[in-house]
Amino acid sequence: MTQHGDRGISIGGNANVSGQIATGDNVTQNQQINAGPAGEAAEALARVERLLDAHAADLDEPDRARRDLADIREEVESGDADPERVEGALARLGRRVSDVAALTEAVQRLTTVLGLG
Repeated sequence: MTQHGDRGISIGGNANVSGQIATGDNVTQNQQINAGPAGEAAEALARVERLLDAHAADLDEPDRARRDLADIREEVESGDADPERVEGALARLGRRVSDVAALTEAVQRLTTVLGLG
């Protein structure tokens, strides 16, 4: 791999590059890799959490919704999730956020990612 004066990169031979490459002054790269279902679940949980924070004022019971989400997270991350407990918390969470379309969609996505919908 050679860096030229124009800050380009030349890769010769039978090189196999599988990742990010950047050149130039003050270059910053961010990459998020979600490995399979566990990554999707973590991403879906984080999205619901962000939306709960953003829309707390629009909910009647934001603290209870957060506790439902915490129950779901605890079960999912336990390695031995109890499907009935997760389903119950998802159902309660869904009811608590039903007035906010973005949250309703995020909870439905979480349900799908967890294989419960």
